[in-house]
Amino acid sequence: MNTQSTRMRGFTEYTKIDDALNKILTRIQRLEPEIVAVTESLGRIVYEDIYSPRDIPHFDRAAMDGYAVVAEDTFGASQHNPIKLKVIGEVTVGKPPSLKVSRREAAQIATGAPIPSKADAVLMVEYTKRINSEIEVYSPVTPSKNVSKIGEDVKKGQKIISNGKQIRPQEETMLLQCGITEVKVAKRPRVAIFSTGSELVDIHTSPELGQVIGTNSYTLASMARVYGGEPKILGIVPDVLEELEKAIDEALKYDIGVFSGGTSVGKYDYLPDLLKKRGELIFHGVAMKPGGPAAVSFQNGKPIFSLPGYPVATMMTFTVFVAPTIRKMLGAEKLDPRVFIDAKMSRKVASTLGRRDFIRVKIEETEEGVLAVPIRAGGTGIVSSMVNADGIVEIPENVEGINEGERVRVALFPHIVV
Repeated sequence: MNTQSTRMRGFTEYTKIDDALNKILTRIQRLEPEIVAVTESLGRIVYEDIYSPRDIPHFDRAAMDGYAVVAEDTFGASQHNPIKLKVIGEVTVGKPPSLKVSRREAAQIATGAPIPSKADAVLMVEYTKRINSEIEVYSPVTPSKNVSKIGEDVKKGQKIISNGKQIRPQEETMLLQCGITEVKVAKRPRVAIFSTGSELVDIHTSPELGQVIGTNSYTLASMARVYGGEPKILGIVPDVLEELEKAIDEALKYDIGVFSGGTSVGKYDYLPDLLKKRGELIFHGVAMKPGGPAAVSFQNGKPIFSLPGYPVATMMTFTVFVAPTIRKMLGAEKLDPRVFIDAKMSRKVASTLGRRDFIRVKIEETEEGVLAVPIRAGGTGIVSSMVNADGIVEIPENVEGINEGERVRVALFPHIVV
């Protein structure tokens, strides 16, 4: 890598994305675990394999409303040849049954109620007719019919959730049904977020000519939450070396530091040089568009990201570099949790060999199939291009554009903050 400053000189070389990611992720260790209530665990990453301490269900139970019977007593029953059984009582949910079903007997039973002794099937009420203390049976059942057996869902000792899995509502339900009320999860990485630039003003300020509202910190904080981090917005830092030094010192109190702005090759883009001076600058300049000026360093073993200031480039470089770093610290099974869909490109898109291009696209469903429609207003400062897009199509470094009608893989933007 070129060791000279790029300020007022420009980039002489660019690091490829895969090489850049490898340089980051090989140094990232998983954070330590913590115990949280299952009811507060939505979106967290499980820290170890979890095994069920009980069978689910833990008793044989009725899967239908009807009658608990000995299946053999119903063999041969039909509309023209009904079989009569004596009703000896009722079994309800929430109570252990106090009766025993003998041959030629039946017990009325509700869905979810425990199967009484000696019964081995449940006859659906639709196939019976109640006549005083008897029922007429019009259809046979086989043993275990309409019975949820012990351990049918989960057996005691069975692995129910794997290490690295993200907890969704269904995982919460499984844990609670298994009697697990607390779960070991990875601590959320604490992400320090700064916006740099003397032109930036607070979001509650009406900007004057030449000033820019500093929204990047809020964008990055939301993205950090989406991918499992715990963000802390630490304000706007002017293009002053002493102030940037203080900001880096503050960032090192967290697990990850993220700066937006001040990373290109302008006169006042001090941050990459400062990071190189203080620690190890592992790359500055990436073969990607948008986001080429991104830089990453390690300071006292902690990753510090210097992302471009234009909002689209900020979002793109966060997705490519910061998001997988957060996921690696969590020990997540998927470093990229986005949903991908296949589509056809609606028109030709050019790209440059040797650089990975990220194309914002809108998804349209047509009679011919799903189309990926490139957003035409594609500048890195055009936030509406992200608002109007549904996802991203990547054009690899070794491909010179995508033709109209060519099949592509679209990474959809995450929609849910957890």
